[in-house]
Amino acid sequence: MKQEIKFYALGCPHPRPTSTRTLYVDGAAGGEFREGIDGELSHWRPNKTEAQYRAGTSTEICFKYLHANKNLDYDLVVNNHLDVDGVMSVFALTHPKIALANEGVIVKAAEAGDFWAWAEGTAFNLFHEMSLLFRTLESSNLNLQESYKECFSLILKLLEGEKTISEAENILHQQYALVEQRKIIREELNERLVSYHVPKETVRDDMEKYLRVAKFNEPISDRLAFWPQVRNRQDAQKMHLVSVETSKGIHYDLWMPGYSWADTSGLWVPPGLIPATTIGAVNKLQWNKLTAVAKELNALETGSCHWHLFPGIVFANTKNPRAFPIILTTYADRKVGSEVSLESIKDTFRTLWE
Repeated sequence: MKQEIKFYALGCPHPRPTSTRTLYVDGAAGGEFREGIDGELSHWRPNKTEAQYRAGTSTEICFKYLHANKNLDYDLVVNNHLDVDGVMSVFALTHPKIALANEGVIVKAAEAGDFWAWAEGTAFNLFHEMSLLFRTLESSNLNLQESYKECFSLILKLLEGEKTISEAENILHQQYALVEQRKIIREELNERLVSYHVPKETVRDDMEKYLRVAKFNEPISDRLAFWPQVRNRQDAQKMHLVSVETSKGIHYDLWMPGYSWADTSGLWVPPGLIPATTIGAVNKLQWNKLTAVAKELNALETGSCHWHLFPGIVFANTKNPRAFPIILTTYADRKVGSEVSLESIKDTFRTLWE
């Protein structure tokens, strides 16, 4: 199906098309944004997205716009970067007919890309194959405009092709089976905090694979033994206390929801997170109860393990050795696990909502 609306990638060498109304998606509008004429459809912080269109991903925001503006009152779509949610947002607005016919899978693919959400079938394949394509495009000489054309071709191919379950998707299903079989033990500590404990007999020789953190838009592989998508199948809108038992004690990470960096209307936001006011800035944390919990955990420790509480989260936080979206960890500058019993740790975390 042919592209219906023009697209322009900011920074590409081609002349920018003229337009009567431009929509800037999944990013900040540039200096050419015309107040009262152009629109912004983005979940980046900060943004100018109108309240009626706000949602989780920028892709979902774009679909809300399409439903509310069936006459397509724009003639140019602009973006400035390459990621799954950005590509899906632009595709929805430039190919509205086929996009609306496949809205569910396109939105799920965007959530998998930006939030490590669980996805299956065509939605998973869109996310995974797009992530693999990004790696190819990074090593090519294609500019952003041409890269988007390659992405559009892939989306159309996958939407029009047969529904298949890939080896990559099977990896997630196999890992989720460990939770179902209680080889990874899931326990709800309260309605917004869940514990996932990986016992030593499950870890075996795969400690590093269980402790690795997923990268943004990373294709699924056996690099990780416990992808966050697996936890997010049931617990996307919860904080996750992940514990990995090894011969050196138990290593802990406290994960914020994968969407916490974005402006996500309708999704639960953990207490104490102060939204960033400039693009790329830290979402600061001012949660006194979590600070008190971290202090108590360090007081409980009898060995050299230390609980590191970070001052906030940011999508590209190089100052956090455990990376986004982990806010509290024992696995930072020392690889020595906790000597405190798992039950005592869980009891301490339960006090967060008392």
